[in-house]
Parts: sequence; C-alpha cells; structure tokens
Amino acid sequence: MEINSHLSAQVAQLQQTLQMGILDKSLNMGAAGAVEMLEDMSAQQPAAHPYKGQIIDIQA
Repeated sequence: MEINSHLSAQVAQLQQTLQMGILDKSLNMGAAGAVEMLEDMSAQQPAAHPYKGQIIDIQA
C-alpha cells in the first residue's frame, strides 16, 4: 500500500510540474505577443486628428 501512495504522490508532482511548464510557456508566448504588438504600434504613423486643421462650419 505504501508503494501505491508513493507512486500516487509522484504522479501528482509530475502533473503539477507539467501544468507549471505549460503555464510558463503560455505566459511567455503572451508576453512575446504583447511586445510584438507594441513594437508594431510604435512603427505606425500617428492617426490624423478627425477635425484639427480643418474648417468646420458651426452655424445653425
């Protein structure tokens, strides 16, 4: 019976290690995606203001 509980504890530890590895990889991929998105945003030209520099007629 002691062997069974020992193996069960090892399986539980292996599952936890695997889950932490998957979580770590997922977080790294998410961080890399965020960095790439921010780099792409800084490379873009700023958007033109919708009305600044234009003549707007406000007479009713």
